[in-house]
Amino acid sequence: MTDRLSPCVAASASRATAFTPRPLVAAIALLCASTANAETLQMDTLQIEDDRLNATAVIDSEEIALHQAHDLKDVFRDTPSVTVGGTTASSEMIYVRGLEDTNLNISVDGASQNGYLFHHSSSFNIEPELLKRAEVQAGPGAADNGPNALGGSIKFVTKDAQDLLEPGETFGGMVKGSTESAADAVKGTLSVYGEVAPNAGLLFSTSARNSDDYRTGGGDEEEGTGGHQRSYFGKFSLLDQGAHSLRISAEHNEDSGIYCTRPNMECQPFNNVKVDTELSRDTYTANYDYEPGSRLVDVHTNVFHTKTELDRTTVSTGAELNADVESYGGDLNNTFRFGPEDMNNRLTLGSDYVYDESSTGSFDEKARNLALYAQHRMTLGAVDLSFGARVDDYKTEYANGETLDGTDVSPNASLNWRVGGGVELFTGYSTAVRGNKGREAILADDGVGVGETLTVEPGLEAETSRSTEVGARWKGNDLLTQRDRAGLEVTYFDTHFDNYITDETVGSETTIYNMEGIVTSKGVEARATYGIGGWDMTLGYLTMDLEDNQGETVVDDMGLGNQTGDRWSLDNRYTFVDPQMTIGWTVTAYERLTDLPDDQSERAGYATHDVYASWVPRDMQDLTLTAGIYNLFDKEYTDQNTYFLEPNNARGITTGAITSPGRDVRLSVAYRF
Repeated sequence: MTDRLSPCVAASASRATAFTPRPLVAAIALLCASTANAETLQMDTLQIEDDRLNATAVIDSEEIALHQAHDLKDVFRDTPSVTVGGTTASSEMIYVRGLEDTNLNISVDGASQNGYLFHHSSSFNIEPELLKRAEVQAGPGAADNGPNALGGSIKFVTKDAQDLLEPGETFGGMVKGSTESAADAVKGTLSVYGEVAPNAGLLFSTSARNSDDYRTGGGDEEEGTGGHQRSYFGKFSLLDQGAHSLRISAEHNEDSGIYCTRPNMECQPFNNVKVDTELSRDTYTANYDYEPGSRLVDVHTNVFHTKTELDRTTVSTGAELNADVESYGGDLNNTFRFGPEDMNNRLTLGSDYVYDESSTGSFDEKARNLALYAQHRMTLGAVDLSFGARVDDYKTEYANGETLDGTDVSPNASLNWRVGGGVELFTGYSTAVRGNKGREAILADDGVGVGETLTVEPGLEAETSRSTEVGARWKGNDLLTQRDRAGLEVTYFDTHFDNYITDETVGSETTIYNMEGIVTSKGVEARATYGIGGWDMTLGYLTMDLEDNQGETVVDDMGLGNQTGDRWSLDNRYTFVDPQMTIGWTVTAYERLTDLPDDQSERAGYATHDVYASWVPRDMQDLTLTAGIYNLFDKEYTDQNTYFLEPNNARGITTGAITSPGRDVRLSVAYRF
């Protein structure tokens, strides 16, 4: 079901926190006054499932197409808990409630994408055109959410041929062209798909995008940002063939260009020179489901192989550097349904395995994790319960042969109570562990060269996290007038991240050690919606404190996380039935970040405006025209999620952060045949 937002009791609770501003509390109180007439409704793409620890913000393919997404920043632009740093695909890093993507379980069709290549660049890219949906789980979550989900998980699910075929069709295709003015970019996509046998489909898709260095707000060009992206994808899908479903896919994704050595900083003649770069990823997956109709049998299995590579050549000297991360693994589980139908008892038992090998030159580091897990979900009247645990057995072998290994148990529990009047209360507690963690691939040879020493700190421990959430949601209609609809959700979260594993090189000696103390990410995430007829408005808000054990703000700590100012987003859109058109306007704002350590500069606040429209002509239903103007007022700003270099740095690189793109006019034409 599609939920909107949270309930009244959160308003009084939030007054006691430092995270919820008075205007938001007032809005909650106003909405709460009308819960008596609340009814079920459906609005936009935030979907809340019955298990709060599996509560997932879902960004679907229609939302992605509406914004003409060409990178991850576009995919997650309207998701409050997710921010994306970097200004190009080569430098993007995902943050969930402040924790970097290196601490998330990221997967594509079940294939792990947790390779860590280089702390200044992206380790993962995907072509948005391929996505059926992206599912975000903030916090460690349920036991069957997969390994290494210290800060949460993001699951990308690709399209099947059956998703694209119209009823009665056995063959089809789509050709799409688009332009972007800020980077003088052009992009083309071609997809063909068909039914090759009853219930069996094939999909092939390819896309290419070329761009120049983009123009910033104010008119300057940002060196080292133009590049070339290519994507090739094939998928076979056999769906509901009796009790069987099978999906097999292969994907190649690459990003190349003359970028900076550190693409999340400005190019400089000294210490951030231009390099001819190619970042590529190859992923192969197979997913099989067996549902014979028995309440005791619902089998899912997955196997995968992923290889991510970074190759670069310094333009001025010809010096070469190569690194890669190769991963393979799988998951096997069965869900048992038993007991009275109204209790909806579902017990999932399973095991997952992942193996990663990071290498550069002749040196490598290996890590693996084998887990057994159980998760029980059930309903008791108006209460949904979920509880379970993972047992993770892990091992990491560092480049000098020393190891970290052990076995840990990670329990979780959650509750969702449908109070009545459209109000639900929820709470949850979850834990996670990661002991299969090699260093970033590009630095895997640190400490093992001639005359160098690599030391693993005695007593090195696996990383752990524990997360608590509590909140409320409300949904209803006929609030201000007949047939209107509204919703509210407020979540307080508190995540503790302990034993963070890092390394430090001093002279010729490199040491791998646990960072002292606990890093905490705590705050409030809120979302409110209102709509009537074809008009829908969504207000999102995120405030958080990311702090170390000394109570100091964690900012720009690559590999760990990044604090930003409070984030606000407001989206207004209107959907017409005839003509078949959607128009919209979005404002995204970050408040000034002032609570920083003494050696850090304040980060300026800013707001950007986007307008967009999509139209399907009445007499040409196979044609879709989409237009948008992003950063409408050509604001010159630096994204708070992008790395900021302090004036006291010893790098000799221009201080501050790389400037974001200016006004960007995007146009696209898609034709289905």
